[in-house]
Order: sequence, then C-alpha cells, then structure tokens
Amino acid sequence: MTRRLTRRAVLRGAGGAAVALPLLPEFMPRASADLEDAIPCRLLTMTFGLGLSPELAAEQFGGPLQALEPFASKAALFTGVDPSPLEGTGTPHYRIAAGLFTGVPQAGSPNYLAAGPSMEQVMKRALHPGGVPNVQVPELSVGLWSNTGCVAAFTRSWNDDGSPGMRPIRRPTALFETLFGGLPKGGGGELTPEDRARLHQQRSVLDAVLEDYEHYAGPNSPLGARSKARVDAHLSAIRDVETQLAPTEDDLQPTDCGLLPVVRDPEPYSFYDAKSGTAGAGAPQIDWQVAHSAMALIGQLMALGISCDTVRFGSMLSLGAGEYIRFAGEYAAIGDSVDFSQVLATNTAHDAIFHNYTPDAVRLHQHMSLSMLAETLAHMDAIEEPNGRTLLDNALVLLATEYGENHTAAPAFHAVIGGGDRFNPGWYDQALIPSDVYHQAMAAYDVDSGIPKRWAEYVPQEIAGFRNV
Repeated sequence: MTRRLTRRAVLRGAGGAAVALPLLPEFMPRASADLEDAIPCRLLTMTFGLGLSPELAAEQFGGPLQALEPFASKAALFTGVDPSPLEGTGTPHYRIAAGLFTGVPQAGSPNYLAAGPSMEQVMKRALHPGGVPNVQVPELSVGLWSNTGCVAAFTRSWNDDGSPGMRPIRRPTALFETLFGGLPKGGGGELTPEDRARLHQQRSVLDAVLEDYEHYAGPNSPLGARSKARVDAHLSAIRDVETQLAPTEDDLQPTDCGLLPVVRDPEPYSFYDAKSGTAGAGAPQIDWQVAHSAMALIGQLMALGISCDTVRFGSMLSLGAGEYIRFAGEYAAIGDSVDFSQVLATNTAHDAIFHNYTPDAVRLHQHMSLSMLAETLAHMDAIEEPNGRTLLDNALVLLATEYGENHTAAPAFHAVIGGGDRFNPGWYDQALIPSDVYHQAMAAYDVDSGIPKRWAEYVPQEIAGFRNV
C-alpha cells in the first residue's frame, strides 16, 4: 500500500499508538527544504521566580545569566525593564506576575488574575483564528512549582478574559504520555484494559510502531537518506527519554489489567504532588539535582514535541513566584558554591535567602533556576529543521522574571531568544516596560500584540537596534 506523505505524518502502531515525526523536507509544501513559511510559528514563554537584581544582571554571563551564554548569538537580553506599570495588588509576586507575558496591569484582588491573554495565546489566535489545524496539543504549560495559594504564583498562560490557562504539568511521565504516550486523546474510543496492559508491557511506544518505522526506514521509503537519518535521531531521542523514565525489569506491580510497569519520575514523588507550598520546614524538599533532572526531561520532551509539531505554543516555569521549595545538596557554579541543605534546612529560599537577602546564595540559586530553563533551549538548539536552521532559531522564546531585587519591581530582566533573525542579539539597557518588549517581538511576526487595545494609556516605545529590519 502506498502511504501518502502528509503534513501530519506519524508512525502508527498497535492499540492506537502513534509517534509524530519531525518536520521533514518531504512533508513541506512543494517538498521545498528552503521554504521559510513551511516552518510553523511557535512561541514559548519561560519564567523563573524571585527576581534578578540589577547587580546580578550587570554581571552578564559572569553571573546567574551564564546559563544563557551558549545562546548569546540568538538572544536579545534586556536589563532595564520596569514592570511597575503592570503592578496590581497583593504580595510583590502576585502584583506583577499576572502582568508577565500579558503586558497589561494585573486585574486586581481578590484573585489577582490577568487582564488579558498571554502572548502565546495572542499569537496562536492571530495566526490560527479557527484553531490550530492538525496539531494534537496546540499548547502546554509545564514546569516545577509548589505554591498554589494564588494562581498567579504558577500560571503564566492566560486566556482572553484573563482567566488562567492549564496548570503546568510537573511530572515528566505525564508530559511524555501527553505527547508520545500513544493513547487515544478523545474521539477515538478508549483502549480496553487488555490493550492498555499490552501497550504498557511493551514498555515503549516505539516498539508499538516498529512495523510502520521499518517502512519509512526501508528501501521503499518515500524519505531521502538525510530525512531517514533525522527520523532515526528523533526516535533515538524519544528512546533516550523513555530509558530515563522506564522501570527495571523487576519493577512491576499487579493491577486489574495485569502486570504494569511503574513509570518513574525523579523522586520524591511528594514534590510533584504537593497541594500547597508553605513557609518553613513544612515546604516540600527536593535535591536540586533531582529538580534539574526533571526539568531537563521536561525540556527534552517539549523540544521533541515542538519539533514534530505535536505542540506549537507553550509556557515553561522554573520555580514559581514565591517558590516555597526547600532545595538540598551542594550547588557549585560561577566560581562559588552553596550548601542548600544547610541554608534551606528549616526554611524556603523565598524566606531564607531572598527576604533576608543573601547575595551570594541568591546568585547561585538564580543560576540554578536559569540553568533548568537553559536545558530546554539546548535541546531546541540541537534539532535541525528542513530550512537548515535549528528549532530554537525557528521559534520565539520570551523569557522573564517577575521583578528586580528582593521584591522591588524595577529594573527586571527579560530576554527574547530565537526569532529567525528578526532581532539583533546583544545586551540592551534601555529603560523599557515589559509591554515594549512583547509588542515589538510580536510585531516582527506581523502579529499585533493587542496591548494598545487593552490598555489605552500605553504607547509602545521603539527599542533602539532591536528589530532586524
């Protein structure tokens, strides 16, 4: 049977299992590898909590921002952003957090919600007013967070009316199943218990699609040699993630469906399941290396999902506003080290090293937070797409934190990464507000950010040298 190549090509296997393939020249309109508009627009927002002081930002790549240095050639970094015009009510975290990536002042108490949609929603709606076609999961929120006392503490994705989007997925295994689990996502019927058990016992979604893969890899494949190699690399990356998540052969548990493997997230599981972060010794504790491993897996999965067009728009959180997490273990970077087990033994980073402002510990803590997000950027930058650029080049990444030094609004740090040469990389110290950055980043894609319509007093400020026009 001849298999027609479509824009949404997947490997399909037993029990409904499906693995989306990356974008390949053979899937592009007119099979043109250099057709720029064949690559869809993607937008990913990234945020880290607890702020970055002007002094730490002034260190540039010698301080916490060192984690972004590998992407310096494709990053515009803003150190003079004042988010105070977006402030609302509540704690410093809540006052500003709902303005991040929306560009309009927070809606106010009692819920501290946003007053409009976040930028990934604006781009999605502008480019796809009828909905994103043929994409399994149009948008996702992912990341590590704990404090659930206020939705603005962990949500950076906001709907048109300012209501919160989905809560960020914390478990890598849950994200894996969402993107690559191969289970029906509604409309296709549910698997029987026997089929579900069989799929789990196969251990890998790749095993379930082996026959289809052999067709694409074989002599009668419609793919060229380079595309075959890309498919192999893509599936190897999925296998690599599965290997990190998979249980041992002995790690099986009996259920009504038979013996099912226990899929592992980096422990402790209580960290992912914490209902609410609190101050003091009651806050969830996790070794920083475990948190880093979890975020690295999440980042790898997001990069794979974007590369095969399973998801296009997303929000990533590396520790929420206020945080309320106690890290453990010694962290060493940028010429210094801190023993989190000691300084956070009885209190959270929010209270122990930010409220009491311990610059050396804060410096390393924020380096850790940014390094978690940098894992995603690295995975995106390692994936080559049909136009010869990397996935990071072909995406727009907006990165920010909620305020400057120790709960004061200004100046704060923002970055625009990727953008396909629409922007000039480098350091920008011009006095701006977040809305200026968002407006010009979106305008480069011929998308009106909508900020002037929702905030009549705002007039976008031109950023000198930012746009590559």
